[in-house]
Amino acid sequence: MPIDTISDIAFQLADSVKKLSFPNRLFLLLATLFGFLIIQIVPPLQAPDEGGHFVKAYAFSELQIQPQPQSEDVGEKDQSTWGKYGFKVPYAILSMRSYAVDKNGKKEEYPYNNKEDDEKIKNGERVFFGTGGITNYYFVNYLPQIMGISIGRVLGKPMVSQYYLARYCNLIAYILIVFFAILRFPFSKLGAAVLALNPMSLFLAASVSGDAMIIAVSFFFISWIFGLTKQEHVSDATLLISGLLMVNLVLIKPNLIVLGLLFFTIPNKAFSIQRKAIWGFAILAACMLFYMLWNQLMIDQQILYHDYGNPSKQLAAFFKDPSIFFDNLRKNYLFGAEGDHILYSSVGKFGKLDTSLGLHWIILYFTSVVVACMVQDKGNHFLIARQKLIVVLTMAAYVVLTFFALYQIWNEVGRTSTIEGLQGRYFLPVGLLIAAPFSSKKKILNIQKGKMNMILSACILLVLIASMVVLATRYPSAA
Repeated sequence: MPIDTISDIAFQLADSVKKLSFPNRLFLLLATLFGFLIIQIVPPLQAPDEGGHFVKAYAFSELQIQPQPQSEDVGEKDQSTWGKYGFKVPYAILSMRSYAVDKNGKKEEYPYNNKEDDEKIKNGERVFFGTGGITNYYFVNYLPQIMGISIGRVLGKPMVSQYYLARYCNLIAYILIVFFAILRFPFSKLGAAVLALNPMSLFLAASVSGDAMIIAVSFFFISWIFGLTKQEHVSDATLLISGLLMVNLVLIKPNLIVLGLLFFTIPNKAFSIQRKAIWGFAILAACMLFYMLWNQLMIDQQILYHDYGNPSKQLAAFFKDPSIFFDNLRKNYLFGAEGDHILYSSVGKFGKLDTSLGLHWIILYFTSVVVACMVQDKGNHFLIARQKLIVVLTMAAYVVLTFFALYQIWNEVGRTSTIEGLQGRYFLPVGLLIAAPFSSKKKILNIQKGKMNMILSACILLVLIASMVVLATRYPSAA
């Protein structure tokens, strides 16, 4: 390609970047910079459940869809079932996992596997790997990782290189999807950018965790629906795209079905009540159909979570006496200290939940979110009171449903002391909803937008730098 052609393309790209809003440029810069730093700092398989995520992605890359039992006796009432369903994968993955557990992220060195396993790895031996809670995850959660693994395999790269390619692809996919979500978002773009730069979200995006895709796709769906609130007419083609997005949301995380309530924020003049009823029923039916079809290939949660709880009995107990669950929620989380863990793990409880940012950084982050959401762009769209109420109800429904989902599968029937398995990162997918209720016709903050951009950029930069220091301390590089 001629040099002048390359130069023209470079200038066109630079011009396009200049035309982007400040929040889009801020997110693109900081997410790329700190995302790649996390990949360099954090050794393999350190994110929550990352071993299971990598195995699931690798199995999908080999077109292994349906989880297999380790032995025939799995599923009997007197047998342990956790970790007994999974996939056969190269021994190199098990060795990487064992090495990561033994080293605990300290002084790890390339090629990140136990030396005594070299012969098995060289011979291409395969071994069963139980995937636990990752067993039923949907393939869309792993599309970027599958791409990275497949590229590495085609190039003949060793397993650790395939793993790192999966991390890079996961991060790039997160950045691209969220970038377009911010670009389309009709309310505070600065608020959206700060929410998307959540350190925990970037940490997950820079791993092979399927949770990163859940956050990214949810952000895009929320932005997509809010974009429809300012249209004069919503076409059937647009609704079809919306329906497909909704179906995939339910498949990647079932409790995201509550985001369907956002369709009611679209004004009736653009999307009539009759069409809402027809399309709403059709989309709900499609979500339920595809969810049941997918789960026919997966493992029943009654079997999968047999070691920890009894989901069907827990559900029956809830319908018999809901107060047990809600008292637990009120006593331990709303007015109790258990909420501290939710707060920390929603922003920066890194690694296997053993490394957290200081409370002052978490306060700075949440303060930045609130202030950033108040920064309205010129000519920004805004929601009326009824629409804001729907958004608030959607957030409340998601929170309660998420609490109950974890309560149902991880806890013994009728448990009243805390909710085992509950983490703040499970609430990140609906984070973008926070910005919507702050939308306003009038200017909320009487401060120049340029100054606010500088102040908030400095705040989120400090939080991210603090996150890197915490991670570098937790994961010292090999010397």
